[in-house]
Amino acid sequence: MQSSFYHTLKSNVVRDLYWLLFSEAPLSDEYDLSPFSLFPQQILDDWQIDSVNYFKQLDKHPKDIEQFVDRKKNKRLGFYAESLLSYFFQTFSEVELLLQNFQINKEKITVGEIDFIILYKNTVIHIECSTKYFLLKDINKAKEASQWVGPRLKDNLEKKLKKIINHQIPLGLEMEIQDKINRKVDQSYLLIKGVFFAEEVIQPGKINRKQTNKFLRFSELQNFNSYSIEVLSRPNWLSAFASSEINHTRPNLEFDSHLENPIMCLFNDGEVRFIVPDNWGSQ
Repeated sequence: MQSSFYHTLKSNVVRDLYWLLFSEAPLSDEYDLSPFSLFPQQILDDWQIDSVNYFKQLDKHPKDIEQFVDRKKNKRLGFYAESLLSYFFQTFSEVELLLQNFQINKEKITVGEIDFIILYKNTVIHIECSTKYFLLKDINKAKEASQWVGPRLKDNLEKKLKKIINHQIPLGLEMEIQDKINRKVDQSYLLIKGVFFAEEVIQPGKINRKQTNKFLRFSELQNFNSYSIEVLSRPNWLSAFASSEINHTRPNLEFDSHLENPIMCLFNDGEVRFIVPDNWGSQ
């Protein structure tokens, strides 16, 4: 996301929303999501142009959005991202929010939940959202989605995308949805945001849209040419990737001699990297 306007925003929450909307999707267009696709870049480009005054005013008076996203005390990254999008869809004049987090029930059993249905330019759009940070487990298998895994190794990109494509997005076509909004859904998309990491630089390809960020083994820190200055806790992961104000004189963080779980850190060169245990990926 190259935007001089972004760097004028003062509120961290407003910056997070801007980054969430207008940063590049981490997933390549080459990845087959048929019969669906990524949320159209043209719509996002239009929103970015049309929302300048919206974001100026929001940044002047951020209390409302800050209170809105703080209602959910669960600080899971996905919940935070959904809260930000919910606020935008409810307050940006170009969009009408028709439905959010609506559960689909069959024979009194909940079979799924849709994220958002919006009305934009007389088109009803169903959006399933995912904000993910995946690390490449095997550097020799960068073209296999199953090898891009969550920091705690509990999920992977292939599994996540299959669930969205085969289960979540098709829910938007259920008659229960159409009856609720009294309209048919015209289009369904996946809005995915986040960052991909690898131990070595992976150039854009079938999986990653752009060059990967780096993750480090814990033992590599002492010989690395930059040092970590801040541990980033969820949900403070979003706009950290477009930070413009880094105090390069901040001291190096001191870590215990043993790291049990991956952590995301801001480094003194302005880059954000994961630090993982030395045995990460081999458990």
